[in-house]
Amino acid sequence: VRASAGPKMQVLGVFKSAMEDFKKEFPLFAKRGWGATVKAEVWNGRHAMFGFLALWITAYMHGHGLIPGGQLDLSQWGRLADLGGNKPIPNERAIILIAHVHVLLVSVAAAIAPFSFQDRLLLEPGEKDPEPVGLIPPLKFGLTKEAELWNGRLAMLGIISLVGAS
Repeated sequence: VRASAGPKMQVLGVFKSAMEDFKKEFPLFAKRGWGATVKAEVWNGRHAMFGFLALWITAYMHGHGLIPGGQLDLSQWGRLADLGGNKPIPNERAIILIAHVHVLLVSVAAAIAPFSFQDRLLLEPGEKDPEPVGLIPPLKFGLTKEAELWNGRLAMLGIISLVGAS
């Protein structure tokens, strides 16, 4: 590794050592692709992109009066809608919650039984995890793996910023 290789090489060693440590400590999980992997980063990025989109859509709908005001009726929903002290969840939060539960279930289904055209969350027997791209992936536009990494990382940073600002 050359010293002038740039940011990619600086982080790549740390990420690779984390991957190797995980493989040593949890060999059965690592064999199936669990842990610090490139696939995990891609899937986490996909969830962050969906979460960011869901927040934007919810904010737009709320701003234009498309989400009914008020709160869930505790007599119908019971403890499921209780925030504590008999204060129910607002409709806006309930809509976001249901959307995320839906995506979680779709993701679990995609991980367990993906379609033939989908990439898999877990590694197939004998399959190797893709090589990590490092801190700064190549900038390739369109429907590329690099563009998906950029979008996922930016969505994760965006959600962190929104949570920090609120």
